[in-house]
Amino acid sequence: MARLITALGIRGVGEVMAGDLSRNFVDLDALAKVTADDLMKIGGLGPNIAESVVDWFARPFNRQLLKKLKAAGVWPKGGPSANVKSQMSDVFTGLTFVITGTLPTFSREDAKDFIESHGGKVTDSVSKKTSYLLLGEAPGSKFEKAKSLGVKIIGEDELKKLAG
Repeated sequence: MARLITALGIRGVGEVMAGDLSRNFVDLDALAKVTADDLMKIGGLGPNIAESVVDWFARPFNRQLLKKLKAAGVWPKGGPSANVKSQMSDVFTGLTFVITGTLPTFSREDAKDFIESHGGKVTDSVSKKTSYLLLGEAPGSKFEKAKSLGVKIIGEDELKKLAG
């Protein structure tokens, strides 16, 4: 369900937020009926994104799209167990990671799965709330932003050591 929500192109809703939404709503019908106030009860979701979600589902064209998806059998389920991979440990609980560059052995998806399987969270942008920047070859602007904010920068080997 998270992938479908991401693919809908709702302004401000990326991969991480789509995952949060899919864990909080059983399907797109439930998400379509929610109010901005209800959405803002989800951690990390502010008023702009809440309004953006409500607005997307209110548009007639988008409602037609949802009907077509449902008729075609594209109607994944969400809820508390959605997109939850088996957790190996909780060593990264409370920590937020951002990934940049090409990693030696992990794909981005593998790195994200590894971090989440140890209780961590992966986001797309660096902020002062970022715990670690996972740095690979040929990093982008995230590297410069992390340095300027004093975010701890680690490589793949250090990530594996932190996980134990």
